[in-house]
Amino acid sequence: MTMFPAVTWFEIPVADLDRACRFYETVLGIALERTLCDGSGHPVAMFKLCPQAPEAPSGCLTSGSGVASTAAGITIYLRLDGDLDGALARARQHGGAVVVDVTVLPGDMGRYAVLTDCEGNRIGLHQAAA
Repeated sequence: MTMFPAVTWFEIPVADLDRACRFYETVLGIALERTLCDGSGHPVAMFKLCPQAPEAPSGCLTSGSGVASTAAGITIYLRLDGDLDGALARARQHGGAVVVDVTVLPGDMGRYAVLTDCEGNRIGLHQAAA
């Protein structure tokens, strides 16, 4: 039996794609790839967060009809290759708010925090143990 990751794709709904791109690029220190969705033709911005396959997208920011930002839905955790405290400071500076401050995970699992982004979505950030 072949094992696959539990999460294969994610979409973060946004009202303002440009604002959301600036937020995530600044907070995470990454570049998003803007393109049009093949199915609907609406604009999206692709995350590429997998170190084993940096060319492969893992999710996107999406806008258009039928999507709405919310802090009441599921929470996804994005991998953070860098300073978690610095990322939270950048999030606050760019319209985000911290809802769960830095929390140390048991064992050697690292640290995490949860924030609302500039669009009102609840997003987790995970920093692996050094």
